[in-house]
Formats: sequence, C-alpha cells, structure tokens
Amino acid sequence: MATAVVSSSSALKRKKWMREGLIQASSKSFWSPYTGMSMESLIFQVNNESPSDGNNVTFDFDGNLVGKAIKGKNTAFGNGEQKRKFSTSVSVDRYRLVTDNGDKFDAVDIGDLNITQHTDSRMKLGDLFVRFKDQAIFDTAQGYKDGVVPTHTIQLNASTNALTYTNLVTVEKSLRTGTGYMTGAFGSGTAASQRAPLKPYRLEDGRSIWLLVVDPFTAANIKGNTAAGGIMSIAQSADLRGSGNRVFRGILGKIGQLILVEAEAFFGTSTSNGLEGTEVEISGMRQYDATNSAWSGESSYASAEYSRNLIMGEGAIQLAFGKQPDYKFQESNDFGIKSESAVEFWMNSQKTNLTAENSDYSKAKRAALDYGVIAFDVKL
Repeated sequence: MATAVVSSSSALKRKKWMREGLIQASSKSFWSPYTGMSMESLIFQVNNESPSDGNNVTFDFDGNLVGKAIKGKNTAFGNGEQKRKFSTSVSVDRYRLVTDNGDKFDAVDIGDLNITQHTDSRMKLGDLFVRFKDQAIFDTAQGYKDGVVPTHTIQLNASTNALTYTNLVTVEKSLRTGTGYMTGAFGSGTAASQRAPLKPYRLEDGRSIWLLVVDPFTAANIKGNTAAGGIMSIAQSADLRGSGNRVFRGILGKIGQLILVEAEAFFGTSTSNGLEGTEVEISGMRQYDATNSAWSGESSYASAEYSRNLIMGEGAIQLAFGKQPDYKFQESNDFGIKSESAVEFWMNSQKTNLTAENSDYSKAKRAALDYGVIAFDVKL
C-alpha cells in the first residue's frame, strides 16, 4: 500500500504548521484570556475566512428593551417597543511577517542547523504574530492606532501625590453612574456629557467586574504608596481564586467591581500609527510625552509624562480576522542558497462603536461613542 507524502508546497500542510505555531505561542498573549467569540468578552473576535484584503467583517449586537409598561386596559397592541439591532463592520487588511532563514552553511558554522528549518520559523513567526496582535489591541484601546482618540477619559494627577484607594473608588463611581468623565487632550480635557454606565464583564462564577489595565509606571505609583489608604487597602481584596478565574495575571488589587491588573510597557519602534508601522519587541502599553507630543516608540519620545491606562468592560474591542493565517516559504533565486519564511494573515481591530440599524438609545449605544473602554490618564 502506497503512502502519500504531502509536499511543503501544500496549502493544507502550511496552514496546519501555522496553526500549530500559533497555538504554541498563544499562551504568551496578554489578551488571550479575555478574548472570546461573543459580545460578553472584553475582546470580541470574529473569524470569517471569506474576506480578504479590503473586505469587511461584520459584528452584530442585540439591544436591550427599555420601553414603558402599559397600565390597566390602555391599548397595548401597537405600542410595543421596537427591538433594537446594532451592527458595525471592520475592513480587514493583508499583513505579512517575514523571517530570513539564512544560509544552511551559516547554520553549520554556528552549530545550529535548526534555525534554517520550518519548525523553528513557524515557532518564531507564531511568537511574533501573537506580539503583533497583542500590540494591535493595546494600540487600539489606547487610541494610538490610526489616531482614534478616546471619547471619554478619567484624568488624575499623581505627580505630587500618589494614587490612593479613594481615587480608585471615585473611578469606580464614574463607571457606575456614567458621570465624571473628561474629553480632550492629556491634562487639559473638558467635562464630557453623561454616558451609560460601562457594562461589566462577567466571570465564570457569575461575578461582574471591570478590568483596569495599568502600565508599570502607574503600578509603581500605586505600589509606592504604603501609607494608610494606599496599596494595602487596594491589595487586600485581590484574591480571585476559582477554577474559572485562573486567567488573571499581574493582579494588583480590587476595589468593588474594579480589578487592577498590570501589563508590560511597550518596547519597540514606531514610524507610523498604523499596524504596519510598529516593530514589536515587547507588546504592551505606551506612555505619552506631552512636551514632544510623542508616544513611546516614536523617535521624538523622550520621557513618560502621562500613562494612559485602560478601563474595559464587555465588548470593548472588536478583533476581525479574514482568511486563515498561511505559512509561506520561498528560496532565493541563487539556486536556493538562502530562504525566507512568512506568515500571511488578514486582520484589523477597532474600539466597539455601535450604530443602531433602527433607533438609538439616548445615552447608551450610539455613534461616536466608545462602547466598552474608558481611558484612565495619569500624570506622572
């Protein structure tokens, strides 16, 4: 009985290789535990293998009923509230991450033949893909990607006095009431109009929480406050044990329904605010240099004057994927003495910003409003 051998030129084999590489690397992702295929997740991911470059992936949402009751024998038929349907779409773009496999003879010289092999390439490309995807989410949420600034911010000055438990209680109050927000530039915003309270994210045990993601600068400010009402007041409620809650990492503390987690600081270089403009060494949160009007990673950035932290609720970010990631391999024209490998994928991301297909809520889901993410700007 003959045995069929699948060539490395087979699209099925290449995609299998790439899936294996992405699965191996996904455990390193900061956002992976918060990503799901429904609106109930912090990161709402939709995979649609049909769209390619320039095509749209559509996100659909159902709205709640908010109508009044009909009393007594008053006519009810014909006065029912219309069901609300919201939708938005994301146009996916083609991206490729490429690695030079080098010369096999170079590999012999340094005693490591593995660096020229597909296994090593897909592992490293998978790791880079995860960092690229994570940075896309960080940049989208912070408002760096494509310069889409937040619609609502909370601004605090921690340059003279460290952040306290009371400060964070006030933040949680804003999330519950939809008040106390600002809009505008770092440190010079104006009062924003009231919005609907941020819808919380539900844990597996049924508890509802908001996630406050802080960078190392803000985390250091909080940890450094050892006075009464400081870090100990925040950290004493940080226990989230439970089989369904093991995804949480870097927990600093808990205030009411607000969970504080620390993320890495971004390390890399950026030449533009598009996804293609950033080389990611470490994916994480950017800081802002107001003196030079620059974000960390940009050439004119000098020092961190502001931290842009993130308060996230249900359905904060939309992550769209088109065609399935594909592993590509190409030898050089010079008789294949060298080769390069690449992962090709179609994706995009944006903050959830819903448009009603029939009617709007007055202060909840409407156009030009970030549905599930609030910027928490801290002056350092």
